[in-house]
Amino acid sequence: MSGRSGRAGAKAVSGGGGSGRDRVSVQEGPSGGRDAGGSGPRRRGRRPCRRLRNQAGQFISVVTVFEAQGAPSGGQDGSGPGTRRRGRPPRKHRRKKVAVTTEVTLFEMVALGKNSVQQTAVEEWVRSYREDRELALLDLISFFVQCCGCEGMVTAELYQSNEGKNVVHKMTERFDQETGLYYKKFLAYPWILTIMWPEKLQNDFYPIVGPGPFWKRFRGNFCEFTELLVHQTHSSVLCDGHLMDTVIGMLSGLTNSAVYSLRHTSSLAAMKLLTALASVNQGICTGRRTAQRLYEIESITKLKGRHKYYMELLDQRRHQFQNKPMAIDNIICALFKRTFVPRYRDVSSDIRVICMGELGCWIRLYPDLFLDNNYLKYIGWMLYDKDASVRMKCILALKALYEKRESAMKLGLFFYKFKKRILSMTQDRQPEITSECMQLLRLISEHYVGVFSTMEYVFLFQFVYAAYRPMATAAGELICKRLLAPPPPEGFFAQEPPDEFDRNLQNMKALIDFYLQGEFHRHVPYLVDGLWEAAPALVRNWECMTALLLEPRGGRQALTGQQERVLIEILVAAVRQAAEGRPPAGRRLGKKAAREVDGTRRWREHAHMSRHFAKVLPQLLSKFAADKEKVTPLLQIPQYCNLDVYDMDGLGSYLDAALLELDCLVQRHSDVAVLEACARAYGTYCDEGGSAHGQAAPACSRLVDMLVDTLTPLLDVFIQHEKQGLFLGHGEMGRICSTLRRLAAFYSAHDLSSWNLYEKMDSLLTFRRHQGSLPTEVVHCALQCTYYALLWQIVAATDRLPPQEALLDLRKRLMRFCLVCRVYLNHQSKVLSEKAFILLCDLLLILSHQGPEEDTGLGLLFFVPDHVLQCKLLTFVKEHVFLEEAGAAGPSRVYKEEDADELHELFHRRNMLAVFCKLIVCNVLEMSAAADIYQFYLKVSAWSPVPAARAHPPPPTALLSLPSLWGHHQGDHDADEAERQASQRAVPPPVSAAAVPEARGHVRHGLRPHRVHLRPLLLHPAAGSPLRAHPRL
Repeated sequence: MSGRSGRAGAKAVSGGGGSGRDRVSVQEGPSGGRDAGGSGPRRRGRRPCRRLRNQAGQFISVVTVFEAQGAPSGGQDGSGPGTRRRGRPPRKHRRKKVAVTTEVTLFEMVALGKNSVQQTAVEEWVRSYREDRELALLDLISFFVQCCGCEGMVTAELYQSNEGKNVVHKMTERFDQETGLYYKKFLAYPWILTIMWPEKLQNDFYPIVGPGPFWKRFRGNFCEFTELLVHQTHSSVLCDGHLMDTVIGMLSGLTNSAVYSLRHTSSLAAMKLLTALASVNQGICTGRRTAQRLYEIESITKLKGRHKYYMELLDQRRHQFQNKPMAIDNIICALFKRTFVPRYRDVSSDIRVICMGELGCWIRLYPDLFLDNNYLKYIGWMLYDKDASVRMKCILALKALYEKRESAMKLGLFFYKFKKRILSMTQDRQPEITSECMQLLRLISEHYVGVFSTMEYVFLFQFVYAAYRPMATAAGELICKRLLAPPPPEGFFAQEPPDEFDRNLQNMKALIDFYLQGEFHRHVPYLVDGLWEAAPALVRNWECMTALLLEPRGGRQALTGQQERVLIEILVAAVRQAAEGRPPAGRRLGKKAAREVDGTRRWREHAHMSRHFAKVLPQLLSKFAADKEKVTPLLQIPQYCNLDVYDMDGLGSYLDAALLELDCLVQRHSDVAVLEACARAYGTYCDEGGSAHGQAAPACSRLVDMLVDTLTPLLDVFIQHEKQGLFLGHGEMGRICSTLRRLAAFYSAHDLSSWNLYEKMDSLLTFRRHQGSLPTEVVHCALQCTYYALLWQIVAATDRLPPQEALLDLRKRLMRFCLVCRVYLNHQSKVLSEKAFILLCDLLLILSHQGPEEDTGLGLLFFVPDHVLQCKLLTFVKEHVFLEEAGAAGPSRVYKEEDADELHELFHRRNMLAVFCKLIVCNVLEMSAAADIYQFYLKVSAWSPVPAARAHPPPPTALLSLPSLWGHHQGDHDADEAERQASQRAVPPPVSAAAVPEARGHVRHGLRPHRVHLRPLLLHPAAGSPLRAHPRL
C-alpha cells in the first residue's frame, strides 16, 4: 500500500537526525497551534490531534505535545549561575514551545483506554474516510487484523467482478513451508485481501485474551471502539453502500478462518457491531414513532401562528427517519447471516458464549426485529449445548426477556416448544444454572396462567430442599408466589382493610400442609432456610407462630397434633437461624453470597426475638409438657436467646416461671432426650456471667440435691436386699432407673463432682461384676454416669494441674473403668455391650492425647491399648457391625417410614464403625486393624450393585489386607482341589482340555473355569488404580 505522507498546512521536520515515528514539527497558525515565534491563535482544551498517513499508507493520529526550547534549566537567567530572579523572566529567556507530533495508529489509540482518545480517533477516521475512502478502509481492516494478533502484513489486490474472474479459487488459506507463514485470501469488496502471519503465535497470545489488567481493558476498549464507530457514522456514511459492505466482507472472511485467533476476534467484533446497529436502529424507530405521533397531534390541534412552520419541521423529521431503518435492517440481516449463523455452533465454547450473550442483547435492544421465532430458535437450540457457560448465557437471555411483560407475552410459542428442556435444566450439573433456571420458571409462572400442571409444580417445589442455597431460595420464591395466598387488594375497591395477621396465619397453615403432604425429605431447617429470604414476614413472624401454638383446643385457628409438631420444628429452626445467621449444615452458599445484614439491624431483631420468647416460653412449655416429641425441641430455644433481657427489661418473673416449668419437666419425664434437653437448658440459664445465673444456679442445685437424696436410700436398700438374696419390687427398681437416668442426663451438661456420685456408681459396677444380678438398665446408667464423672475430672486436671498423688488416683480410676468396659464387651445384652464399646473407644481417644508418654504431669494419664485389647475391639466390630444378613437387602435399599427401627439400627452400627475408625486415624490402633476393616468393607460392597472398585484405599491399607485375602483364597482353592479329586474318583474322566479351549488357562492353574486368579486383581500402586474385590468376597 502507498499513500501520501502528509497534508497541506502541516510541515514535518525531522529533528535530532532520527528517522523514527516521533518527529518534531512546527505547526503553522491555521493548524490550531502556535508558530515558532509564539504568534497565531491559541487553542485551549484537549490537545490538537490530526490524521495523517505514514509512509506505509496507514492513517495515523498526530498528537501535538508542546515542549520548551531555549529556556535555562533550573529557572536561572543569563546573569550568572548563582543568581535567581523572581517573577516572570524576560521575553528572551522565556521557554519556547515547539509541538512534538507523535504518530499513533488506531490500534495504539484504542489501547490507550481513554474515551476521549477513542472518540477523537473515530472522528478523525470518519473525516479521512470522506477524503479517501479506500485508504481509510484499508486502515480499518489493518486495525482489525492487528487486533487478531497478526504481526505480519496485509496486502490488497483490486478485484474487478465484471471481468468474470473465479473468486472462489482466490479464497484460500494455506501454509508456506519455506517462509513459515500462513497466507489467507478473502474477498472484501473491492479488494481481495491477503493476510500473512507466522505459523504459531507467540505463546498463543492475541490482544483480546491477553493476561493482565492492560489486555482486559483493551478488550473492553476494542468493543467500545466498534460500537462508537457505528454510533458516529449512522447519520453520515454508514448506509453509503460501501463501508458496511467492505466491513461485512472482511469480518465474514475472518470468521470463516481455521485459525482460532482470527475467528475469535472477528466474531467478537461482528457481534458488537450487530449490538450497536440494533441499538441505533431501535433509537431511530423510536424517534420515527415519536415524530409521527407529534405530527398527528399537531394536525389535530391546528395551533395558529407557528402551526404551518412546525408542521413542516415534523414532516421533514418524519421523512428523515423513513428509509434509514430499512437500510440498517438490511445491514443487520446480512451481517447476521454471514457471521452469526456460521459461528453460533463453533467448536469453541468462547465463541458460542459471545454469540448467545449478544443475541440476548439484540432481542432486548431491538425487539421489533429480533423478538421473533426465527431468532429465538437459536437460544432454544443452544439450551442443549454441552458447555455450561453457553447454557447459562441462554438462560440469562431468556430471564431478561421474561422480566418484561411486553416481551414475555410474545414468547408463548417458544416456551411451549422448549418447555420440557427448561424444566429438565433444574437438574443441571452446574448449580448456578439450576438456580437461574428456577428463577426463570418463576417469572414464566407469573406471566402465564395454567402453564404448569400440578405434578410439575410439585416437581419444582421439592427444590426448596436442595443443597445449593440460591436454588433453594428460588424455589422458595416460587412457593410464595404459587402456594401461599397473595396479599388482598388495597385501595378504594377494597371491602375492608387487610388483616395481615390473619393472612400470615393462613399462609403458615398452608406451609405446614405443604410440608406434611409433600413426599419430600423431612428436613425442616432446609425448608426454613429456603424461605428465609423469600418469605421473611412468614418464617420470622414469632407472634404468628406462637399464637397458633397457644390457640386453645377447638378454637377457630386451632391446629391438629401433627400440625403443631411441624410448626414447633419450623419455629425452632427459624430461631436457630436468626441467632446464628448462617444456613444449616450441608447447604452450600453461592459464589456471590448475599451481603450480611447490618449488625445493628440484626441485633435489634435478635433482641426482639429474645424478649418475645422470654415471655412466651413458659406458656409453651406448660401447654406441651405432656408431649415429649413437642416439648423437646422447645427446650432448645433458650440457648439461642439473649438472656440479658431478663434484667434489662424487668422480666425476672418470666425467668422464675421458666425454671419452674423445667423443674416440672425433669420430675415428670424419664425419657433420655427430654432429660438431656432440660439439662442443656439449665446449663444455658446457669452460664456464669449471665443475668440468669443468680436465679438458675440455686434452682439447678436444689434439683440435683433432690435427685441425689432420692437415689442414696434406694441404692442402700437395693444392695442390702441383694446381699440377703431378696429382690426389690418393680416400683423401687423403676425409681432407681429413672433417677439414674436423670442424674446421667445432668452429668452430661453439669459438673456434679461435688455430690460424689462416682463412688456410688463405682460400687454398683463392682457389685455387678462380683454378684452378677443388677438389671441391664441400671448398669447402663451407671456406666454413663461413671464415664461423665471421669471426663469432668480430666477437665479439672487439664485446667489446673493437681498434685501427682491425685493424678495417680485418677489414672487408677481410668484403668478400672477401662477394665469394666472390657468385661462388658462380651455381655449377653446387646445394648450394654455396644454402650461399653462406644464409651471405651471414646475414652481411649481422649487418653491417647493427654500428653507425652512420661511419668510426670498429664503424661501420667497417657494410655494406649495393648494388643489384646485391640484384638477384642476388632472382634467386636466384626460381630456387631459387619453383619452378613445386612447384605441381603443391599446398601442401595431405599428405606421408608415404616422401616424406622431398621434405619435406626443401621445408623447405630455406622456410629460404632466411625468410633472405631477414629482410633485408627489418630494412631491409637495399629494399621493392621484398618486392613481388616477394609477387608470387611469389600465383603459388604460385593453384595451391592455398586462396584467395589470405586473405593480408593490407601496403598498401605491395601497391601496389609492382601495376606488376609490370600489366606481366604488359598482355603477356597484347597477345598476346590479336594472336591475335584473326589469327583474324579467317583465319575468317569472329564472332557479333555482341548475340547474346551476357553478353560485351558484355568485348568493349568488347578482352578475351575469360573474362578478368577488372584494375581490379576492387584494392579500396580503407581498406576493409581484401585484394588478390585475378589468374587468370593
